[in-house]
Amino acid sequence: MPGREVCLWVTPKIFDDLTDPAPAVEAFLDHHADWLRDRPVTIVFATSNGDHILCWAGDRGARFDWARYNCFADGVPPRAHNLDWLRRVRDGGERSYNPYSAGPAMILSEQPMDYATLAGCYRAFRDGAARRAIDLTLLEYLEPGPEFCRSEWKTRLHPEAAAGGADAGGHVVPGIIDVTLPLAADTRPYAAYPRGVPEGLPAGDFVAAQAGAYTADLGLDGVLLGNQFGLLGFWDPRHAPPVTADRTAGIDRFFARMRAAMGDRRVYWMDTYWRAEIERTAWGMPDTAYRTLDAVLVSTFAVLVERTEIVPNLRSKAALDGPRVLLGLDFVDPWYWYRTYLDDRRTYLYQREVLAEHAALVDGVSFFANDTFGHFVPDGPLTETLAVWSKAS
Repeated sequence: MPGREVCLWVTPKIFDDLTDPAPAVEAFLDHHADWLRDRPVTIVFATSNGDHILCWAGDRGARFDWARYNCFADGVPPRAHNLDWLRRVRDGGERSYNPYSAGPAMILSEQPMDYATLAGCYRAFRDGAARRAIDLTLLEYLEPGPEFCRSEWKTRLHPEAAAGGADAGGHVVPGIIDVTLPLAADTRPYAAYPRGVPEGLPAGDFVAAQAGAYTADLGLDGVLLGNQFGLLGFWDPRHAPPVTADRTAGIDRFFARMRAAMGDRRVYWMDTYWRAEIERTAWGMPDTAYRTLDAVLVSTFAVLVERTEIVPNLRSKAALDGPRVLLGLDFVDPWYWYRTYLDDRRTYLYQREVLAEHAALVDGVSFFANDTFGHFVPDGPLTETLAVWSKAS
């Protein structure tokens, strides 16, 4: 659909050498050339789980862990995870749920990452897009939970604000930020708090201020808030904590602070997989929070979505006052081994039916552009999906 946005998620796994990112960027832009032509392009650079944003203190030489794993099983020995995977999947024949969808636990790269290296990756995308006259918006990914790599801030420095847990490949691990909780005092310097974190500062205030400082310092256009950031209790209304006036006020404060900290930079938000009415009643999402967003991603990832919710969710988000609507499409996963176009063909095809039938509600599409090994989405699924989108225009 010419003129409508394409939002591609990319991880550092695409680079053979983190210190020389240009060849992979050129290959990426070549591979997706038909998708990138004559439309606004957003790249979400998913470096880690966002902990590098929360820990940013201004030192470009500081190192941090990055999303270099397949199925990062924090606190679970990889041998134990892999034995469970072998018994259930290879020997037992499991073809769905966990750990099938997650796959074995392994490290894809031993290359170290620091902020100067990451800035070079950002710059390579800026330069490549400029040479091709691509209208590029470059965002960084900010995840509320502990998936994908180690979480220094969420699990060691401020566990008092990480109240929830997430199932990562069959293992529930703690470390999901509750934006309404107060932080303990912290004397460590941060970019937004050079004298440290004062006792009682709401976690959401800290997140917003750090996101604003990081994007300004690194020259980014904004952030994508992943996995229903701000709404505790992942992916199912039954997991949500009770809605109270204080919780709703805390959520509202977080989104307002995020908008203020980001200024004219962009705030994208990945939703709960559920329609806005359920987000309001089950999680306490206020309408004022939606209005702070530049775009909302209607989540459709096959490993989690209730298929009957996709169209009602899309309709509800299109009816919101404010944010543009991006429809999530599934191909591969940058952090787990499944391939939706092979492993859940039914949902894969249904997503494209929704796109074809409800294109008028959509301002753009969004998808993971590399798999867990760092390879791009294969030509076949990529081309057939673009044909659906083009025809719908």
